[in-house]
Amino acid sequence: MNVAELLAGLQAQHDEITARAAELRGRIEHLTAALAETEARLADLDTARKVIAEVAPAGAEPGPARDGHRLPGHRERLQPAP
Repeated sequence: MNVAELLAGLQAQHDEITARAAELRGRIEHLTAALAETEARLADLDTARKVIAEVAPAGAEPGPARDGHRLPGHRERLQPAP
């Protein structure tokens, strides 16, 4: 193998690894955005839980729903306002 072939092989490996690094950066960017959205949703849920805990009477058990409103992604129904 001569020096030109060695350099060509190294350049090919460099190009391949550069492309792989770019792909991984794109995946990291996507995952970072998804993580931020998930953490924001968790914060919203914590806030909702705290508000409901403050408003609900102590020791109160939720009763059956009288209307068909449901929280998105949940089986529990929303209770109508008194």
